[in-house]
Amino acid sequence: MKKIFAVLILVNFSFSAFAGEPVNRNYSLLSNQADGEKCYDEKTHIINVGIGLYSGYYVRVGGEKYTSSPYLNLSYEQPWPKKLGPGFLGVGAYFGYKTEKYKYNYNTWYGSGYYYERRYTYYTIAGRAAYHWDVLNTNKAEVYGGVLIGAFLNVYSYNDNDPNEVDYVSVNPFSPYVSPFLGARYYFTDNIGVFAETGVHPHHRSSYHATVGCSIKF
Repeated sequence: MKKIFAVLILVNFSFSAFAGEPVNRNYSLLSNQADGEKCYDEKTHIINVGIGLYSGYYVRVGGEKYTSSPYLNLSYEQPWPKKLGPGFLGVGAYFGYKTEKYKYNYNTWYGSGYYYERRYTYYTIAGRAAYHWDVLNTNKAEVYGGVLIGAFLNVYSYNDNDPNEVDYVSVNPFSPYVSPFLGARYYFTDNIGVFAETGVHPHHRSSYHATVGCSIKF
C-alpha cells in the first residue's frame, strides 16, 4: 500500500511538471483541506442579531413586580484588509441593550392606589475584534475567538403617582468594558446562519453569559 501511495504522488508530481503547473514543494496531505473554500474570508461582511440566554424574567409577589428584558445585541464585522497569519482578523462594532424594572403598589387598602417604579437601563457600546483561524473555518461552519473593548452606560429612573414624591432620572458615567469571547457559527445558506457566543457579562463582570442569534452575510 505504501508503494502504491508513493507512486500516486510521483505520478501527480510528474503530471504537474509536464503540464507546466507550479509544483508545491511543501506537499501535504492536508493541503486540499487548508486551501478549500471558507465561510469567512477577505470578502466577508457580517451582521449579527443576538439575544442573551436566561436574561429575561417576570416575577410578581403581592404588590411587587419585577421584570427584565432579554439582553439584546447587534454587531457588525468585516475582515482586516490583509490576512494575518493562518487566518483572518474580523473588526467591527457592538451594541447591547437591557432594561430591568421594579414596581411596588402600596396603600392600596386605603383606596389611594399609589405606586412607585424603579428602572435600570443598560447600554453597551464596544469595538469588536475576532480571529477566524483557517483550520477551524470551513465552507459552512467556523469556530472563532475575540474580544470586545468599549464601555457601558447605566441609566436609572424613578417615577410614581404620589404627589408628595418627585420623579427623577440619573445617568451614571460610562464604565470601561473588556470581554474576551468564544463563538461558533453555522450557515444554512450562503448568506444566512446561526451563531452562539459566550463571554464576560457586560453588567456583572464576575459572571459569564451566552448569546445566540442570527448571522447575515453580505
